[in-house]
Amino acid sequence: MPFSLTNAPATFCTLMNQLFKEYLDKFVVIYLDDIVVYNQTLEEHVEHLRIIFKVLRENTLFVKREKCYFAQTEILFLGHRIDNGSIRMDKSKVHAVAEWSTPRKVPKLRSFLGFVNYYRRFIMGYLKRVALLMELLKKEQPWRWSDKCEEAFQDLKAIVLKESVLKLLDYGKPFEVHTDASDFAVGGVLMQEGHPVAYESRNLNETERQYPMHEKEMTAVIHCLRVWRHYPFSDHDLC
Repeated sequence: MPFSLTNAPATFCTLMNQLFKEYLDKFVVIYLDDIVVYNQTLEEHVEHLRIIFKVLRENTLFVKREKCYFAQTEILFLGHRIDNGSIRMDKSKVHAVAEWSTPRKVPKLRSFLGFVNYYRRFIMGYLKRVALLMELLKKEQPWRWSDKCEEAFQDLKAIVLKESVLKLLDYGKPFEVHTDASDFAVGGVLMQEGHPVAYESRNLNETERQYPMHEKEMTAVIHCLRVWRHYPFSDHDLC
């Protein structure tokens, strides 16, 4: 399907989700035309590949052999490097950050923050780190790149270059959600077996900043659970 057609990507994505609904998140993940089949053993992998190819064949869908990789222990998927139960940022993207020069104009800064925002789940206290730089994006804010702005910019680069490692979820094991709140922001970390799975944070609006501290703490809990609602939480595996 030509993706230049109106709503073509969304339509194709819906089609793929309908065709593979029975297998999604059991041994396959699909994003548009990217299909990832994951397994514990090679024997399972071969068997599940047969199932995927059978569904494609029955619905007259085709894959290009030169774009396929089989029995991989490490893959790149949507800007992430996945291997051995862990997830990292794509090294090529990280190297691009290392070469990123100090922004001199708003569009350059917006481009940098847009890139870093994509990897915000890897960055603890993300909003606290970007707060000063985000102020420069406001229309009424005059451009003034101070020493503190440079410090915040270099701090963001350093945390990305650190290449934080997150754990891939095991849906059969309990989750832990740790949250915190300050006068201006809330945040949290999703963990499993003592390893971080994702970080999350956001600023409080003017009304929320007037809340007493116990309500801010509860706001942090509610926000994080909403962000991570796509994970199959249940009462017995969440603490």
